[in-house]
Amino acid sequence: MFEQGQYIQAVDMFTEAIYCNPKDHRFYGNRSYCYWCLEQYSSALADAQRSIQLAPDWPKGYFRKGCALMGLKRFSEAEAAMERVLKLDQLCKEASSKLLSCRVLQLTELGFEEEQSEALLEKFTTVQAVVTSPEAQTLKDQSGSCRSLWVGNITLEVTEKDVLDVFKMVGEIESVRVLHERFCAFVNFKNANIAAKALEKLQGVELGSCKLVMRYPERWTQRTVSPMQRINAAGPQQSSAAAGYRASHSEPGSLWCFVSEMSSLCR
Repeated sequence: MFEQGQYIQAVDMFTEAIYCNPKDHRFYGNRSYCYWCLEQYSSALADAQRSIQLAPDWPKGYFRKGCALMGLKRFSEAEAAMERVLKLDQLCKEASSKLLSCRVLQLTELGFEEEQSEALLEKFTTVQAVVTSPEAQTLKDQSGSCRSLWVGNITLEVTEKDVLDVFKMVGEIESVRVLHERFCAFVNFKNANIAAKALEKLQGVELGSCKLVMRYPERWTQRTVSPMQRINAAGPQQSSAAAGYRASHSEPGSLWCFVSEMSSLCR
């Protein structure tokens, strides 16, 4: 059943096997693998842990546990499981590959790009050593830690898919939210480096009938930069975009709202 890709039926067969002999650790390990293929990671983890209880020195049990934990995005725990596999079987290439993936994924969650993570791990080996290294601190200082961008000049005809299609060229996007009533959108990226790259590469790109203006969200700039620094640092386009955003929160009779309503009528 498993070889034919019929994982649900394979789970049923291994469940029957466990009923016949509940002390065979291999049945739990194999059923864990089936659950992993079905993306039922909690069940895969439970079976892996049971196989470890029955056979504490069986490398494959820890490997199954590590894979299940990766599926649950518990990467630091998965790393420990893969390290245990390699203590029991130093020649397990799959565990070595998964161990590296666990470490890379932990670093990307912290805001590093995948290529940066691999290069830093090649030099420093562990996640902790990378995080505390001078090189990592330099990269963090350069990119900041904000993963979101405010995008202005979003016209009524622009959809969330339109925004996604533009920004996904730069890197992985977690979410897009378009606020037509405020003529803006918020784009959340996988990490801060991608957000910084989008801010640099896509400023002024035309979408719909307008050129996009971008900056970090208001709450982020308030938290990291003083108001006077924001005014001095912003270019003419960004300053006008920020002004438009603030005006959108003002009373309905404001000039900005009037112009917006007139332009929408003209369209």
